[in-house]
Amino acid sequence: MSGAGGPTTVVLRSAYGGRNGFAHVASALSRAARVARIILVEEDPSNLVARLSESGRRVIVFYGVSTPLYLELAGEIERVSRIAPVVVGGPHASGAYWQVLRLGAVAAVVGDGEAAAPAIVESLSNDAAEWPPPNTAVYTGSSFRVGRTVLIDLDDYDPHYPQLGLYPPIEIMRGCSFRCRFCQVPWEFKSSVRFRGVESVARATVEYVRAGRRDIRFVAPIGLAYGSEDLKTPNPSALEELLRAVRDRGGRPYLGTFPSETRPEFVTPEVLRVLKRLAHNRRISIGMQSGSDELLRFVGRGHGVEEAMEAAATAVEFGFTPVVDLIFGMPGESEGDVEKTVEAMFKLASMGARLRLHSFLPLVGTPLARSRPKPIHPLYRKAVMRLLGRGVIEGYWREQEELGKLMYCMTALDPAPTPEPKPLKGAVEYCSGVWRGMSVARLDPYREIVESLVQ
Repeated sequence: MSGAGGPTTVVLRSAYGGRNGFAHVASALSRAARVARIILVEEDPSNLVARLSESGRRVIVFYGVSTPLYLELAGEIERVSRIAPVVVGGPHASGAYWQVLRLGAVAAVVGDGEAAAPAIVESLSNDAAEWPPPNTAVYTGSSFRVGRTVLIDLDDYDPHYPQLGLYPPIEIMRGCSFRCRFCQVPWEFKSSVRFRGVESVARATVEYVRAGRRDIRFVAPIGLAYGSEDLKTPNPSALEELLRAVRDRGGRPYLGTFPSETRPEFVTPEVLRVLKRLAHNRRISIGMQSGSDELLRFVGRGHGVEEAMEAAATAVEFGFTPVVDLIFGMPGESEGDVEKTVEAMFKLASMGARLRLHSFLPLVGTPLARSRPKPIHPLYRKAVMRLLGRGVIEGYWREQEELGKLMYCMTALDPAPTPEPKPLKGAVEYCSGVWRGMSVARLDPYREIVESLVQ
């Protein structure tokens, strides 16, 4: 690390509709003494960064990437890191920080970005500052190091950043107390659950409405768990206070639907009465994931099939359309599990539910990240064809079937923070066909690694 001092221009690289994800980071960076300017760009920033650097500006570029986005932008990240310091955050950086650091990123954000981003700017400007900064991972040239964990209070940071026109769904909950083995959220934040206070939401709503954005959506891993005292059962009073605060300030609140889906345990008559009076949405997104109790136990869902079916039926009873999430091809799935899930699909469709279908994705940082995706079972394909005519199917399960292979290979060929990648057993043979079947040019910086592994 080399201290350079002086004010810093921060370039936030947005891609494919991900601009809203920078609202929290921009809000935190705007307070940093060394940040002179924040720029949001939605294209390769190489030319901009080069011009700024040539004019004597100190520049740091921030990326926020999911694994699919990382697959697209890896080459760009590597190129930009040759021009200026690059910091990478987002789900992929958090779950596989060593991969982004191999590209030349100076730091990977592995926790709350609001604490990490200002500390990174300070550390890069001051040799005496903490390194690695909090909530980050760095590469020393011989080993990877992870800084201390700092958990922020959501109320300390605005959920939006009007200066850049960023008005994302308001994050009301971070972290999850459940331990689903396929989901990144509980493992990313070490099960630390925090809620944004109603007053903070109310203040933001005033600004959203003033900006002409009356529809107020929320971000939460379990939307209807807002304010839960034991994190296992709903708190209807807290939900009512939240929704009423938005209503009273001219907003139209959407809760329990994307991107604040919920679990079966939180879909109760008491909660639905509150939603029916105060929420604007009439869809409730319920995570069921499988029609097999055995498989639900294996992946750590913490609920059974009957609870999910009852939640969907209760939603219909109160005038809501349940949108039920199901995942095809989860690890450990047997033919019997498939048959039970297909049966549940038809039952749900008959009661008036919609089915949002997914293919299993081995998300980095989860206990199932090293699980090789299976081809979609023919019984699922047949069931979907029969249900398409009823107009109850949605989701990107076909695209995810192919994406899952690429995501698996990213982990399988480079699974851990070792000095050199050590592929999983059998991964080279399997992934050689996967890599050849895609445009490897999208992963230019991995070309040498991949080719050396698959030859």
